[in-house]
Parts: sequence; C-alpha cells; structure tokens
Amino acid sequence: MNPARSPDNGTNVLAEEAPLAKYRLAVRSAFVAGLFSAVVAGVLLFNFSRRVTEDPLNLPQYQAMKVALQEQPENEALKAELRERDLQLRKAYFRQRRLTATGSWLLLAGVAVFLIAARAAVKLRERLPMPEPPPLPHDSETKVMAAARWSVAALAALLVAASALLIATVQSELPAGIEGSGLGEETGESGFAASVTPSAVADFASDEEMEANWPRFRGPGGSGISMHKDVPTTWDAASGEGILWKTAVPLPGNNSPVLWEGRVFLSGASEQRQEVYCFDADSGELVWRQEVPMNPQAAAEPPEVMEDTGFAAPTTATDGRRVYAMFATGDVGAVDFDGRLAWSKSLGVPDNAYGHAASLATFRNLLLIQFDQGSAKDALSKMIALEGATGEKVWEAPRDVANSWPSPIVARTGDGSHQLITASDPWVIAYDPADGRELWRSKSLQGDVGPSPVFADGIAYVANEFPGAVAIRADGQGDVTETHVLWEGEDGVPDTCSPLVSAEFVLLAASYGFVTCYDAKSGEILWEEEFEDATFTSSPSLVEDRMYLFSEEGRAWVVKPTREGCERIGEAELAEECVTSPAFRDGRLYIRGKEHLFCIGSE
Repeated sequence: MNPARSPDNGTNVLAEEAPLAKYRLAVRSAFVAGLFSAVVAGVLLFNFSRRVTEDPLNLPQYQAMKVALQEQPENEALKAELRERDLQLRKAYFRQRRLTATGSWLLLAGVAVFLIAARAAVKLRERLPMPEPPPLPHDSETKVMAAARWSVAALAALLVAASALLIATVQSELPAGIEGSGLGEETGESGFAASVTPSAVADFASDEEMEANWPRFRGPGGSGISMHKDVPTTWDAASGEGILWKTAVPLPGNNSPVLWEGRVFLSGASEQRQEVYCFDADSGELVWRQEVPMNPQAAAEPPEVMEDTGFAAPTTATDGRRVYAMFATGDVGAVDFDGRLAWSKSLGVPDNAYGHAASLATFRNLLLIQFDQGSAKDALSKMIALEGATGEKVWEAPRDVANSWPSPIVARTGDGSHQLITASDPWVIAYDPADGRELWRSKSLQGDVGPSPVFADGIAYVANEFPGAVAIRADGQGDVTETHVLWEGEDGVPDTCSPLVSAEFVLLAASYGFVTCYDAKSGEILWEEEFEDATFTSSPSLVEDRMYLFSEEGRAWVVKPTREGCERIGEAELAEECVTSPAFRDGRLYIRGKEHLFCIGSE
C-alpha cells in the first residue's frame, strides 16, 4: 500500500494543516487590523494638526463684526452676516470634533482586533508541528520571534497611547465661550447640538421631584391629576376677584403652562420667531425670554398650520435642569433655568395636515418626541429620544402610523418598570423609554387622533371620536388587540380633550359641551352632564375629588364626580378665550388664555 494514501497518513496531514490554516488566518487578520489602525491614526493625526484649537468665536474677523454691530445695532444686514458667520464657525468646529470622536473609536477597535489576532498568531505558532529542529549553528528563529513580539508590543503601546490621547482630547469640554452669548447664543446650529459636553451623573430630577411639580402637559405622567391641595374653586377675572396676577405673553401659543418650583414655562411663536418664556410663579414677572433658532426651510417657507394649532402648540417639558420646547417647524430647543440656550436642532418640517401639536415628555436624562407625520404608508413617523444635556440622538423607533396630535406619556407600572405609551391611527403602542424597544401594540384607533392616552392601575386608556374609548391591559407583548382589550365605549367620546381617569371613573369631555362618566373597570356608562354653551378643547383635570373644566369661551366649572352624578361646586370666568389645560401647586392654579398667563389663588 502506498503510505501517502493510507488513512492514517491522511488524518495526520489534516491534523497538521488545521493549526497552520488558523495561524495564517490570525497573521493576516493582524496585518489587516494593523494596517487599518495605522491608516486611521494617520488620518486622525492629520486632522488633529489642522484642528481649530482656539475658541472660534474669538477669531479677529468675528470680533470685528461684533464691534461693528455694537456701533450699528439696527443694521439688520450685519446681524444676518454675523449669524451666518457664527453658524459657519460652529459647523467647522463641531465637524472636526465629530471626526476625531468617530476616528478614535475606530482606532481603538482596530487596535483591539490587532492585539487579539497577534496574540492568537503567537499561540498558534507555538503549537505548529516541528518534527525536526533545523541543523543550524544557532537558533536564529527564536531571536526573530522575540524581536517580533517586542515589535508587536511596541506598536500596540503606541496605538493605544495615540487613541487615549485623541479620545481624551475629544471628550474635553468646549473652550470657554463656545456656547456663546448674545447673537451667538441665540443662533445655535440647525441639525447639530450646540454643546457636546457629556451630561453629569443624575443630571435630571428624581421621581419625587417630578411628582411634586408640574413638569409637562397635564402634569406628572400626563394624567391631569394634581396632588396639591386648597386650589380655588371660584374666581372672576373681569373684576379681578381671586386673580393673584395676570401677565401678557409676548407671542401666541396654544400650549399649556409647565411649573417647576418658582418658575412657570411657556412657549410662543409666529411665522418669523419662536421663543421660550420663564415667568416668576409668585409675581408673574417675565424673568427671561429665549429665542429658539428657526431652520432655514421653515424661515423661507413657513409650514401651513390651522389657527386652532398655531406655531407653538406643543407644551414644553422640563427635567428640573432645563426646559425643552418644540414648534410646528420641527425645531427643538433646550434652555437652562437661567435663560441660556443649551442646544437646538431641527428634525425637519413635519408633514402634518393641521400642524404639529404633540407635546414633549421626559424620562430621566431623555427628551421624548412623538414625531408622527404623513400617512402610515409614507413611513415618516418615528419616536425619538434625545439626550437632554446635549440634544444628541439616543434612540429612534420607526412607527407605522399616520400624522397625529396626541402627546406621549411615561407610565410607571406595578412592578416598578416604565412604559412609554403613544396613540395614533391605527395603533396604540408601548415602548421601553430607555431604549425604544417595542413592548406591545393594540389596533384600537382610526382617523385623526387628537386626545392623549392616560394610564391607571395597569390599564392604558385611549379615546377618540372614532372608533371610541378603549381600555387596554398594559401587561402584554406583541399585538394584544385580541387579548388585552378590556372594554370599548362609543358614547360621549372626545375629538380633542384627553381622558381623565381616577381609581373609579373614566371622564370624557366632548367638544360639544358634554361630560360622560364611565366605570373605569367595567366600561359601564354611569352618567352624562351637559354644560350649556360650552365648547371643550382644554383637557379636564382632577384636584383631590374635584374636576376642573375650562371652555373655549373662558368659562370654567369645578364639579365633583360621583357614581350617582355630577355635583357642581363652583363656576368661574376667565374673561378670555382658553384652549389650554391648567397647572397646579398648593393653593394656586395657573392657566394660559389667548393673550395672558393667569395665576388664580391668593397670597
């Protein structure tokens, strides 16, 4: 038998070739990774050599323009040129920093692959079959291998040191003044964060702080339920009775007040300008106003919006550190509590039939934006989470829904977890607010959806003019349309006002002046109450056992819902049109009318 073809000989050959093949693969991988790392390091070093090392806002040309503007404060052409120069400088600065950040991580990845592959090659080389040592006068191969190991170690150390230096550089804070002041501060950068300083640990309020304030549309959790006490039940704005103060709001807006300790936040906008306002909660004084830059597309051609929506329909939100605002233009901005613009960016002008109106929400360090637009088949809708401190995108979830106007809510479930619940045509969808992972969905809505969802005792409630009110158990997974819908109702459903849910009742305010009360568990209708000559756009609120209702005409009712009926406790006059929902603190109520912000209460 030919030994070369014997079964034992073939097995030995294969056994010898397998380690050799792995060794060659490891050597090639190390070579490719090393070459890749060297190229990336070269690009980074070249970029670093050209990097703007000083504050771009301190360049001589820019400073000369600022001096000229101080001498000619009414020169609009110079203002426009200064804003454009400011934008160009910021873009160049942040472009270089983004390149350095991305390249640094690529370099680290390349170095890691190089080290792993080189290590594997060394180990495999030691295990390669060596039948007979070569008859050489001295062991030169051992010396070569030793030199190779030292070379690998030296190269690895060099690449790691370069990576660490570049990453340390890119993570350093911006030069003093880069966040700007004056015109530079207000201009920002459309589509880019105006600050890349990493947020500090716990750079947001605790759950207890959020519960104690009114940090978003309809308060904590978007429920419309206040834990505050001694809120007034009667007032008359025409005579001033019960009105602690009222203050004119500079620009129009259909958004509701947000309250944080001694501050009240609103936003306002026109076709030319969009602003955020801070009022003193005790005196009504306008403490500061900050413009949010408008993206060029909207500035050149403002989006078409209905009067009922306007350019500033979304209610602001705060995490206790900054206040966030969004406008019909798709522009989003963050302002710190001293009135400085922290960052701004454009999400693009939304394709929305009536104008964007979904209010903002927060979850810990995240700003949550329900950005529904177009039709479901257009695939334009999405849920977006931005880092509150920087405006950088943290996650994004595509949504197969049409344009809508409800605001998202963050609900805390019985097991301590959280759900981000949204409503649109046709889906009610719940996400994990931390990462955007979809938890469950129910096909429960149709048409133009306006009212926002609410959550109580493990159940999500939605309501719309069509198909009606729906109660959905929020403990499912996937499509729960056929398994988790508890009940549906068709009577008294709203087209604009969000539901109000207590432990016992689901209260719906229809635009034609009717309030309908359902049993929260069974869906049975308990009663209906008509409020003559009233049009309800403002969502109802609950303080202790009393429900507050505001009509578009400026009238208000305070009622006590029971299983037997609706007990009217007080009536009041705002003497001004009102489509917004109130904010509360102990002894006081804050409400925005068509032109003024009101504080109802006493000293």
